[in-house]
Amino acid sequence: MATAMPPDIVSLIALLPACMVAEAQETRRVLGGEHMRVLYRREHRDLAELARESGRDALGRLRRMLSVEPAGRIDVYIVGSQEEFDELTGLRNDPWVIGRAIPPERLVVVKPMGTQRLPPLLAHELAHVMLDAAMGESAGLLPRWLHEGIAQHAADEFSEDDRRTIGQAALRDELLRIEDLEAAFEGDREQVALAYAQSYTLVEYLASLEPKKGISPLLEQIEKGRDVRLALGLAFGRPVPEMEAEWLEGLRRGYGRHVGPPMSETIVGALFVLAFLLAVVVVRRRSARIRQRMEEEERLRELLTTLGGSRQAPLESEQARPEQGELPIE
Repeated sequence: MATAMPPDIVSLIALLPACMVAEAQETRRVLGGEHMRVLYRREHRDLAELARESGRDALGRLRRMLSVEPAGRIDVYIVGSQEEFDELTGLRNDPWVIGRAIPPERLVVVKPMGTQRLPPLLAHELAHVMLDAAMGESAGLLPRWLHEGIAQHAADEFSEDDRRTIGQAALRDELLRIEDLEAAFEGDREQVALAYAQSYTLVEYLASLEPKKGISPLLEQIEKGRDVRLALGLAFGRPVPEMEAEWLEGLRRGYGRHVGPPMSETIVGALFVLAFLLAVVVVRRRSARIRQRMEEEERLRELLTTLGGSRQAPLESEQARPEQGELPIE
């Protein structure tokens, strides 16, 4: 005889599937802020808190750098998979891409990463959003190299690897010209790395031309609808080919030393060379001593031969000469 379950238990069992669905759907949590909020998964709580604090600091720097206030709130997503990263960005991203900004949507998407890497990367992506806001309707006129160069400066991103990348390209005579930078961002990983590194140095070079104004004269000219090369000439009052040649020559002179072998390998190599040179010196000195001794022995032998010949000749003469008082036998 079957026993009927109490109505309360039946209701509880009926609710279990709904609770499980709700638990599965509860994949993101939110850390809010005035100008930015972080959306994350439960296992990324520590990263989310770091993102909120470092993002707040980065926004403060960017407001001062670009003289613009955030309009609305920026959403920062810390995703849990490559599929989620692609879905939120609306792109099919390469696996090595770990962060991307979608400025028109005021959206930044990042993958989980180390605590040392997150703050500069987040500052980089937030710079894209803030630069877009600063330029307004002219944002679409900004070249990629200018966007990336400014973002790298905002995040203070320029590593020894970047220096080495430029140095290697300089040695191979493969440095990118200004007109080549845009296409390089769509190339392979090496081309993208070179494009990022050179974009940083180009923005740094241009900002040095007018230290008090920095890069703002160029942004103003682009905002007026000028073509990039025309905007460059008008902003800095110099021919673009002249500025480009000066910038590239500075890269060739300044970064060649970064492509040498590591210091440890250099020291070991120097020790081997020194040991080889010492060995050559020792061998040459020993050979010289041996040769000198052989020459001395040869001179001594010749001397003895000469002396021996001079003594033998009188004996033979004396033997051939008849003794006194004797007559030769006929």
